[in-house]
Amino acid sequence: MFSKIKSLVQEAVEALAPEAPQESFVFHWKAVTNYFIEATDEKLPVFSTNIPYHLEKMLETLRREEEQMEGGSTGPCLEYLLQHKILDTLHTLARADCPPGMKQQVLSFFSNLLAKMKQPLLPHVNVYRPVHRLIRLCGEVQAAPSENEEVHFLCTVCSKLRQDPYLVNFFLEVHLSYELTLQFCCINMVQSPDNNSASNDESKDPVEPRRRDKPDYTLVNSLLALTKSEDSRISVKACEGLMLCASLPEDHAATVIVLYTPFCEIMADKLKPLFDACPPSDPADITTVAAKWGFDHIGDEDAHTFPGKRQLLSFLSWLDYVDQLSNVAHKLVANALAVGVRERFLQPVIEQSLMQQSEIGVISTMALMRRSLSLITSQHLLKEFSMFLLGESKKPEAMSDTGEHKLRQKLIELCDHLSDELSIETLKLFETLIQKPSQVILENLVTRNLTSRKYYDTTTVTNGNASSNETTSSAPASPMTPLTPTIDEVLGLPGSVDEADRQEVERVVNSFLSLVPNEVKSSLLTGDAGYDTYLRDAHQQCTKCALRSRQFDWPTSPLPVEGDDTREHFYPGAFLGMLFRKLERLLDQPYEVNLQVTSVLSLLAQFTHPHLHEFLLCTHLPLVSGCSSLYHVLQGVVTDLRDRIERIPNFQRSVVTIRRQLMGLSIVPEHKSTAHRNLLEACIVLEEFCKELAAIAFVKATASLRD
Repeated sequence: MFSKIKSLVQEAVEALAPEAPQESFVFHWKAVTNYFIEATDEKLPVFSTNIPYHLEKMLETLRREEEQMEGGSTGPCLEYLLQHKILDTLHTLARADCPPGMKQQVLSFFSNLLAKMKQPLLPHVNVYRPVHRLIRLCGEVQAAPSENEEVHFLCTVCSKLRQDPYLVNFFLEVHLSYELTLQFCCINMVQSPDNNSASNDESKDPVEPRRRDKPDYTLVNSLLALTKSEDSRISVKACEGLMLCASLPEDHAATVIVLYTPFCEIMADKLKPLFDACPPSDPADITTVAAKWGFDHIGDEDAHTFPGKRQLLSFLSWLDYVDQLSNVAHKLVANALAVGVRERFLQPVIEQSLMQQSEIGVISTMALMRRSLSLITSQHLLKEFSMFLLGESKKPEAMSDTGEHKLRQKLIELCDHLSDELSIETLKLFETLIQKPSQVILENLVTRNLTSRKYYDTTTVTNGNASSNETTSSAPASPMTPLTPTIDEVLGLPGSVDEADRQEVERVVNSFLSLVPNEVKSSLLTGDAGYDTYLRDAHQQCTKCALRSRQFDWPTSPLPVEGDDTREHFYPGAFLGMLFRKLERLLDQPYEVNLQVTSVLSLLAQFTHPHLHEFLLCTHLPLVSGCSSLYHVLQGVVTDLRDRIERIPNFQRSVVTIRRQLMGLSIVPEHKSTAHRNLLEACIVLEEFCKELAAIAFVKATASLRD
């Protein structure tokens, strides 16, 4: 009934309104102002008045006038709005919020005016000044009924600034700090006539203190306040506005965000309570959680998939937002934000969690860090994460260096922990690190120790060719396996490859394939194909590694690089040394540990760094005394294996049985001894690892020949 009466009143108002646009605009504006003169009930909600209707008609008149104007000139209605400071008046009404709900109406009016008018309005002083004042009103009261209109208005302003970034300088207020004001007052008191004459004589020519102005980015502060809203839609919208503000290409605005707003601190500090709320979870559950900022709402049924999923999703979603923010933000903001994450979250929270005594807690934190790293795409964040985990040292490692970086040393030690689960999770963390497109990570872990080539024994080089890497003492012990497919078949250019290059590639590949004794091999007996099944995966993986390292400043040929390597003896570094030690214990370790160790080593072998390739894949590398390459470590494992299999009856049949069980073709266990089962499973891992290395060597060699 009331709505019908209201519509009848509005029809009557339309009938009385003049037809001329300017007169109609003035009529509706005076109808708004007259309400405050004639109103008797201050508690009557604005929705029960005609104010919303009159404001809407004013907007319609302005839009219609703009459509009729040519050349983007200002029409009489807009001139009236600017000259009579209508927006200032509306801001005053919004601040008073009288009648109740007036603030929401004014915010909507401002938003529609800025969004729907084609000509730029913000450069007008009578527009940006009331807009700026209205921004200050946003976010003042938590859970205010006008939150939705506030965030919509702020995001509208942000989008306008995105179109014309220079306008942001209109919204950077400058205030004299309270401390300096107090300093001025103290100086004036000292220089006042009431002081003794001696003081007056000493201060006849006082030096005025240097004035320092503190900019105030009200737009960012208001949006930060709205990110704390209990309404997730409001919070997400405010975060979108902050992303727009942070991405503006104005250096001054970026500096103000970093130095004079709590933007970086709030973004980083929010990670701590979200992380603390995550209970210890199974690493497999953490790995499978798919998090995307803005889409972290899950139903009650999905939330109970495993305990703590909702909290885990909230943490990863916010980290995803910080990552996206760092990707699009101005470089000054992105760098400060990443540093803030390291200093305010990683160092005080994650480091303490990784150093705790609880094994379950460390495993859960390790898995969460691995999941976080896999989510990160920002180079700024990746740099801070790698600095936090690995340190900043670029000098080659010495064997005596035990305190280079405390956390790095701890993580490498955890790879050799008594707990197999903890070792596996730490190895997976390193694998995720290596997979990131960062030269710093690979340099810190491996390449800085190889660039001087101190592992290479130049006294044993034959034929005067330092790049051939041939010695007469490294011939494979088992008969050669035919190389299929051939290099020419892969290149598609029969007869195009030089015979010496073909022989060298075949020699390396066959060295890996023939390394495992025939009596140990079980793949052919179970119907599995040869190493050529790894070629497709090796090609894809090597291509990805080549793309990730395309911009790296790596040498192009295996020649010593001049640097600060003052070490007397070669040392591969703590990380590569740990991997080699674990590979040496291949026959005694659980199957899952062996899989992870070989996975990390094969990943390193895929990279195109010439020294890393040489050290891991060259099977005839002349080494200095006391140094072992990957191939030499594998030779030692095979030698140990030969001694052991002689003491196990029906060894090959047992290996075939274990392989069938691992393939899911058999479920009847034949060996109850854990040591025997570890040995048999290690034989399978060793065979497959050698085939994988052969495929990687073949793919990389053919790629270099094709180039």
